[in-house]
Amino acid sequence: MKFLCINPGSTSTRIAVFTGDHADWSMNVKHKNEELEKFERIQDQLDYRFSLISDALKENGVDLHALSAVAGRGGALRPIEGGVYAISEAMLADCRSGAYAEHPSNLGCQLALMFSQPLGIPAFVVDPPLIDEFEEVSRITGLPELKRTSAFHPLNQKAVADLAAGKLGKRTEELNIVTVHMGSGISVTSHKKGRCIDNNYGSGGDGPFSPERCGRLPALALLEEIASEDDPDEAAWKKSFSKKSGIVSYLGTNDVPELEERVARGDGYAKDVLDAMAHLIAKEVAAYCAAMGFQVDAVGITGAIARSDYIVGRLTGEISFIAPTYVFPGEFEMEALAKGAFKALTGEVQVKTY
Repeated sequence: MKFLCINPGSTSTRIAVFTGDHADWSMNVKHKNEELEKFERIQDQLDYRFSLISDALKENGVDLHALSAVAGRGGALRPIEGGVYAISEAMLADCRSGAYAEHPSNLGCQLALMFSQPLGIPAFVVDPPLIDEFEEVSRITGLPELKRTSAFHPLNQKAVADLAAGKLGKRTEELNIVTVHMGSGISVTSHKKGRCIDNNYGSGGDGPFSPERCGRLPALALLEEIASEDDPDEAAWKKSFSKKSGIVSYLGTNDVPELEERVARGDGYAKDVLDAMAHLIAKEVAAYCAAMGFQVDAVGITGAIARSDYIVGRLTGEISFIAPTYVFPGEFEMEALAKGAFKALTGEVQVKTY
């Protein structure tokens, strides 16, 4: 069986054709900033992206009539459990309106359907971004007006939990696993017998700081800092928290390989900042092991920063005593989309309705 997988991002759309779990062909279709700036909303980019993807498939000789299904990255939907979902009108409506968030992934289900319908084949989304499998104790913050929210990197982290389980010769549903996604944002997740019962919302100011994000901050000191401004700019603060904080605020760059070189040349300040990030990630891993009573079978580390020998070395040095620790550099979102479509067509999983 062949699958077309579509994964829209902020400045590009990744596409791939799989036969089973083998990638026959893949491409990252770039979108120029000046082109994207013409569109007021992400939803307005739909036809533009569809046209570019269609051209790329045609130019590379992809035979769409050989496809068995199309899988798209799920959009920002209402909180739902993970799994493979058929694309419904309710899903399309929430993605078109941006009811839960304005995010490029909202185009994933729409693009999948635009390719699948003329071919008369199924279209699915797999583990959408806002899946919520929290246990109730994970929602409580200490302030009733505020609740903790499930928001992480589910498509990649569930795939990595499967890979870690495979290292142990078992299924994810048999194990307790902690996964760590380290990219521009960092999220850590407790997988209890296949369910993501707790995670840190990195974009929402929770967890370790990352190359661009502030992570968890001392609340009173933050309030004092904001109050010190005559006219606090809420939008500017939000941008600072998500794009201008973390490593880049200390060292002027978010390029981890460059910083590794600086550390190797004896830059003590760069070393302290990288060590601090690794240490905070280790503390977060320990916290999410605690969410499962420290009955943890494996830890899986993934994301672009998993390619950093320095960060991974510091991190594993602090956590490897907890459980077998496996490193899966990069990300496995496209493979996860293909795997989800395969399981849906073979009946290995039940296709869910949104």
